[in-house]
Amino acid sequence: MGRSFARIRGLGFVMWHSRHELYHIMLGLIWAWVLREWWNEFNIRWIFLSAFASVLPDADHLLYFFTYGRSTSYTLKIREFLKTRQWRNLTVFIENGHKYNTNLSLHNYYVMAGLLGLSLLSTLVDWKVGTILFGAMLQHYLFDIFDDLLTLGSVNSNWKRWGRQ
Repeated sequence: MGRSFARIRGLGFVMWHSRHELYHIMLGLIWAWVLREWWNEFNIRWIFLSAFASVLPDADHLLYFFTYGRSTSYTLKIREFLKTRQWRNLTVFIENGHKYNTNLSLHNYYVMAGLLGLSLLSTLVDWKVGTILFGAMLQHYLFDIFDDLLTLGSVNSNWKRWGRQ
């Protein structure tokens, strides 16, 4: 009984410290709701697509972890936590350190401008899936910039350049 309770508490701890992703999912659901109101049409697939698209830009973190950033101290520390199964330390480390990971290639204003253009184009040609997909991804980046302002006090330098350092 005690071990099961500890696992549940551990899961709650991990979920609390990974709430940033939950915020993205909530914003994706809000985006789906706004579009449902705008189009006066309900489709359950749009809700799932919007929730998925709202976390899709964070695949850039995985790309960094497995390819061009695999030898950085940040990635090596994450691997150490994974190998030793220190889930709580891993969660807190990622929560506190991901804002200082300034070498992500897709977290920048240029990608945001492209997503805005694709979203507007999708709206013009009445391609609802594109509007949902690109709009949810764009709101992900907008939330990240807002979170940078709250957390760091300024916009992360990552946003102001194209590609990697």
